Amino acid sequence: MPDKPNQDQPIPDQLIQIANEQEGGAERVISQIEVVQSSFEEIQSLARECNEILARLMPPSEERESLISKIEEIGIHADNGMYNVSGVFDLFQYQDIVRQKLEKVGHRLIDVSDYIQANLSPKEEATKHAPSGRDILEREGQAADKAKDDADAVIAEFFAKIRNQKQAK
Repeated sequence: MPDKPNQDQPIPDQLIQIANEQEGGAERVISQIEVVQSSFEEIQSLARECNEILARLMPPSEERESLISKIEEIGIHADNGMYNVSGVFDLFQYQDIVRQKLEKVGHRLIDVSDYIQANLSPKEEATKHAPSGRDILEREGQAADKAKDDADAVIAEFFAKIRNQKQAK
């Protein structure tokens, strides 16, 4: 059973953890589906062989035709099973694409977070001396809208750099 993402863990890390768990789970399911596919292929082969044997050994009769009909139905059900197994493989390919997207979003969020923290955190020179209580009381409080504008500017700058890097490639 997969581990639950740690709620104290940053969201990008949780996304990456979920993507990794999905990949492991998908591999286990795929291997089981391959076993099912192999079984259906074997059923199809056995049904054909049984029909050939019946046609050679038994004289034509109503019972022989009924038995051949039943074996053909088994083959049809195996064909349907194979068709559904193909559908499962398609779904897992789609699931893998979604997992890759989750992983990419998680990594991008980590990049954005690192960039924002590096550009919004106070520089060392500005924090060399601790302000006295009087300095703190006399300072103007930073308006929330100004902080949001600063954050938006840093995020816009980050994405502009990413675009420039992609265009340079």
